[in-house]
Amino acid sequence: MGRFPVHGTVKLDIADRILLVEGVGPWNKESVIQGDKSVEPLIQTLSGKAWGVLVTLYGEPIYVPEAATVLSATIKNQKKVGRVATAVIVVESLSPEFAKSHLSQIYQNAGEPVRFFNDHDQAKWWLVQQISQQNLVHS
Repeated sequence: MGRFPVHGTVKLDIADRILLVEGVGPWNKESVIQGDKSVEPLIQTLSGKAWGVLVTLYGEPIYVPEAATVLSATIKNQKKVGRVATAVIVVESLSPEFAKSHLSQIYQNAGEPVRFFNDHDQAKWWLVQQISQQNLVHS
């Protein structure tokens, strides 16, 4: 694999047209590459129609620069197969404003609409709106 051991963990699932991601950082490039491989079968399931991502991050959601670059590239590629938006919930962070700024830059580099929430229901509602809006545009 890479030069360094994997840092950070990710749990993945799907609910309707939403990819659910739970993670504990910080993450290095190796962990992002491993996550890409893990998520591939789920992306294939969602591919072809609009879908969104609900990310819940625990602790300090920091990506080292190489990891941030890989994540942005991954998001760009996923947008080609229907990804339309990401809702993020940051939990138990000592520096939530820094986390939001750091994550916003990664998503902005990927051209991905992103919004931050404190509540899962609100995050899901926003994602459903984004997915529905995209489906209307393409129908």
